[in-house]
Amino acid sequence: MVDYALSQNKISGVMLVCFENDRPLQGTIATLDWRFNGHFTQLQKKQLLTGAEGEVILAPLRWNQKIYQFLILGGGFLDSELERPVRSKKLFEAGLKKMDELKLGKMGVSRKDWNIPEDHAGALERGIWIAN
Repeated sequence: MVDYALSQNKISGVMLVCFENDRPLQGTIATLDWRFNGHFTQLQKKQLLTGAEGEVILAPLRWNQKIYQFLILGGGFLDSELERPVRSKKLFEAGLKKMDELKLGKMGVSRKDWNIPEDHAGALERGIWIAN
């Protein structure tokens, strides 16, 4: 999991996805929210993180004397709270492009959150750590 990779200094940040009706948060962002004392929930409460389609947030956080970067992409509205949709390749590629623009290195992604295919959609070539 990406929280393990963070704790072992294998990565310096994570690309996450959030949906408009993720209340409470779900997926990897929920795990990291717990690890970082509810920081992402606080961003939601302050309406800085809405999950709206096209939303992009860079949230740096200090943990164990180190700063980690979290790139959060809005996935829009979920039709079903029970079924997590397959992430679009377009959204994933937009996240990779944003990582390049911001010069974010040693980033991680969750295969489960992003439904990354076996060919890794170009992630490994960019040095992105993929957690199962």
